[in-house]
Amino acid sequence: MIPNGKTVTTNQDEHLISIGLLYDIVQTGYGKVSPLLKDMIFDVTGLYEGRWGTHEACQVGYHNLGHAIDVALLTARMISGWNKLPGPDRPQINEEFCLCALAAALFHDSGYIKEKGDKEGRGGKFSFSHEVRSMAIASKYLAMKGWPAATTDLVPRIIALTEFHKKLVLENHFDKKMEEIIGRMVATADLVAQMADVDYIQRINCLYEELKEAYKYEGEDKLAAQGIRIFHSAREMIDGTIDFYENFVMPRLQQLGRMDQYLISFFNDGRNPYLENIAANLSSKMVDKKVRWRRLGDILEELGLVKAEQIQKALARQRKQQKKKLRKNQESSDISFRERILAWMEDSQFSYKCLGDILMDMKVISSPTLRKGLLFQMLPVNLVQKLTRDELLFLLQISLLLQNIGRGPWLFGQILEMTNELLDCESSCILLANPDTQEMLIAIPTGPNKDFLDGRTIPADKGLAGWVFSHGRPAVVSNVKQDERFDMEVDRNNKPAFETRSLLAVPLHINGELIGVMEVLNKSDDNFTEHDMDILTILANLIAVSLDNIFRLQELYSGNEDV
Repeated sequence: MIPNGKTVTTNQDEHLISIGLLYDIVQTGYGKVSPLLKDMIFDVTGLYEGRWGTHEACQVGYHNLGHAIDVALLTARMISGWNKLPGPDRPQINEEFCLCALAAALFHDSGYIKEKGDKEGRGGKFSFSHEVRSMAIASKYLAMKGWPAATTDLVPRIIALTEFHKKLVLENHFDKKMEEIIGRMVATADLVAQMADVDYIQRINCLYEELKEAYKYEGEDKLAAQGIRIFHSAREMIDGTIDFYENFVMPRLQQLGRMDQYLISFFNDGRNPYLENIAANLSSKMVDKKVRWRRLGDILEELGLVKAEQIQKALARQRKQQKKKLRKNQESSDISFRERILAWMEDSQFSYKCLGDILMDMKVISSPTLRKGLLFQMLPVNLVQKLTRDELLFLLQISLLLQNIGRGPWLFGQILEMTNELLDCESSCILLANPDTQEMLIAIPTGPNKDFLDGRTIPADKGLAGWVFSHGRPAVVSNVKQDERFDMEVDRNNKPAFETRSLLAVPLHINGELIGVMEVLNKSDDNFTEHDMDILTILANLIAVSLDNIFRLQELYSGNEDV
């Protein structure tokens, strides 16, 4: 039973605002707002609020009416963005297909709503079966309301694509290409709207309650046998947010054809606010040990501001420029300071540009966008809140010392000595990779064996430092003897009379290129913390920028034509 009244009783003003925005998009795109759409939004609101005679009100806290409306609005924005970019390979999405997409978006999670009289649980028990229930509710509703028969068949097939617990299969799923396009958009909207929710991290507690009910209802062993991961707390889910985003959300968005790219043309200012919100949501987890180092290209791609192929193209251009000087052969003594400054401002003295510079030259990003990416790369916002006054003072002192790095490498040694003192560890060093020999040079070592270690090499694929370099990920180990990555032979050969007990190492990048590793050894209590890793990562960022500046200044004053 569906109510016949026309007054929406929801008290949630944000829903009404979103619905108004949705109507504006449809009105602009098609010259009118179909009565079918108005009736459907009213009826779906009634379904979630318990005004259908067949269903209880929605009782789950995560997959609620707000999420359904958010997905519909996001879908409409992608459709509008698509239609703003006409072309022979991009035919317009007509009103009929738009309505089908919006219907699928509005009904896609309705399967969480219990039927009338069902007193068991709150609806979370349907977590792994709600798509089938949603498809049935949508199909029955559309047929009752007199929608075309083709629509009552298409909408459930679109909803099926939002079943994220199973492998995505698009082949032979739709009869027409345009059906597949809007299906991809709805599935994309479901993921992006969820991750971009301003309260995403907080609402994971609601999601966990839904899953807990499903575990009890279906049985954890049965679900695990189906390959479904079982979470044991909301904290476990929150801590796994980065993994979820990197290993599921991003690959699934790629499989769906990155339909979220059409949000950029919708907003018409080179931005994708949804992915900016995702980045903000993840900022508290940006320094997770698996992704603690944020490459500029990765950040810009994650923000939805560039595509992977654009980054690869820019990197190829960068590598090409590294092999060719752009200036004439001049002796540095013949160039006045004023001329050097002017040449630097005109960017004509350097033989190659950074990745961000190239992306700006390609008109892929703007300078404010690059600034945002660099800040995300250098210092995740939440990290500042965790630093103590003394730690901030330490970083300020390091930054000031690095302004004088041209005075010689001894200054790096002083900075590492200061790091030892701050992190309460015995020694530290920077290891620089040599791709020709597949080795890493131990540079600027500190500690008891610094004279012996200086200038020695280790295999680039051996030991914990080799693992960090090979994987581009940090490592923190309290007892190296219990870590299979640690190579005792490498340690003995390079550190006689020195026993490595604990180790913290982070990768060192310049312009997206992995050039080595920075490590500290033997904390006094052998308990390197995540916060220690934060400090070392920031320091590695600062040193990487300084090394890059040194390399570029060497190039500026060099008289050689070839790199």
